[in-house]
Amino acid sequence: MKTLVITLLTALLGVTTPTLAQSPQYKQAMTDALTAMNNFRGQPSATDLLTVANQFERIATVESGEWLPRYYAGLNYVYLGFMGKDQAEKDKYLDQADVNLKAAEAISPKNDELAVLKAYIAQSRMIVDPMNRWQQYGPLFQSGIEQAKAINPANPRPYVLEGSSLMYTPAQFGGGADKACPVLKQAMEKFATFKPASEFAPGWGKQQVEPLLAKCK
Repeated sequence: MKTLVITLLTALLGVTTPTLAQSPQYKQAMTDALTAMNNFRGQPSATDLLTVANQFERIATVESGEWLPRYYAGLNYVYLGFMGKDQAEKDKYLDQADVNLKAAEAISPKNDELAVLKAYIAQSRMIVDPMNRWQQYGPLFQSGIEQAKAINPANPRPYVLEGSSLMYTPAQFGGGADKACPVLKQAMEKFATFKPASEFAPGWGKQQVEPLLAKCK
């Protein structure tokens, strides 16, 4: 479980560096916030993550028509959900991830990256208490993955999450390397041609897949 959490956290830090923006103010604010994410070393503290999440939420308050600040705020709250000291704290952070996801979906419905975020939140909810939550959140995780694939078949991130999940799921429960490796290979194939949809669009995932593929025969 600890290895899975560290791997998932590493994936969240692999965001792309922005080059353009809708306005100078938006560009600067997003650049600052994404730079803060990219500058984390090792495993960031909860304080670091909360600071960045709040930074994105402040941008979202000003730029109410932009979904990406809400997306990145949600990602940081997912990250915090993996790090919380107990179940109540983890769920509190994931509640905030859901708040930001819903706000982003209101701005940009049928968005593949938001479907991935939905799957991420479901996965982290399940990891809080796997034995009691897998029946509720397992299907929500899978539906988010399938929705993202349907909206944008070229996006590698649903394959990253799916493959990673399968790799850390015991074979007797439908996971293991045999199931994970083909999905992870699909992810890498998609990374070879994938281009982010906009200047601040997500680009994470490749660094997560590479070490997992080393486990594939």
